Amino acid sequence: MKISRKTKAWLFAIVSVLVGVELFARFGLGLGTPPLSVTHPQIEYLFKPNQDVNRFGNRILVNAYGMRTPDFPMHKQNPAERRIMVFGDSVLNGGAQTDHEALATSILARDLSRAWQALVVVGNISAGSWGPGNWLAYAREYGWLDADAVVLVMSSHDTADNPTFAPLNPNTHPTVRPWTAVGEGLTRYLPRYVPGLLPAAEEPEKPVVGTGTDAEARGLVDLMTFLQLARKQTPKVWVLLWPTQHELAAGTHEPGWDHAIQLCRELNIPSISLWEPVQSALAQAAKPDPAII
Repeated sequence: MKISRKTKAWLFAIVSVLVGVELFARFGLGLGTPPLSVTHPQIEYLFKPNQDVNRFGNRILVNAYGMRTPDFPMHKQNPAERRIMVFGDSVLNGGAQTDHEALATSILARDLSRAWQALVVVGNISAGSWGPGNWLAYAREYGWLDADAVVLVMSSHDTADNPTFAPLNPNTHPTVRPWTAVGEGLTRYLPRYVPGLLPAAEEPEKPVVGTGTDAEARGLVDLMTFLQLARKQTPKVWVLLWPTQHELAAGTHEPGWDHAIQLCRELNIPSISLWEPVQSALAQAAKPDPAII
């Protein structure tokens, strides 16, 4: 069957449009390259090691240990090197909206390297919805990597955020790369931003094992074990308490905040409230720019 010249022209035009849309979605919007997660029998899940992808115009770099940190050897090669391992969840991780250079851990590594005139490695050990059980399992799996200090960034609700080992939600923790950037946009983001056009896929938060005090009791035991191990293996340990949007709006913190502080006191580990710095930063960000008034 012979295809007419007109039909060929139409086919060429359609293919060109499809290719153009795919290229725009991939390189213009940053779709098609989500940072991938992998399941783990003890940690529950973590970023797939050894990734370097561009997402929404931001570089997402994941090293061999599943950290959002450049690669570094397991043990120090230079006695002058300093290492700080920072544990946390989505607050520390920053998500795909945060470029590698804009991560708090990246900024800290640069600033300390300049101030101390030495190589400083700051590990970003985090993932969305991690809690004490995840941090503890990670430390047991990878060790403390010759850390000179360990910092934990946590919020009140983390005391009850326990691993469930449930299947990962592909919309929050994808494990495979989408076939096309357009396909990802249509299935993952279009239902979210154009309600009613397509049925939206449910995106439940990671469920918590147990309820109320039972869940928190388990989480506090894991948190205590994690902090005890950190203090035994590293010279310095700090816990930074990060307020949630709900707490800031309500003007008060949830019970997990006090429980975490009390645990730190019992273990003689410094706990630092970030409530005032966060409030100050939010107030500053809300001020209009005088240059455009």
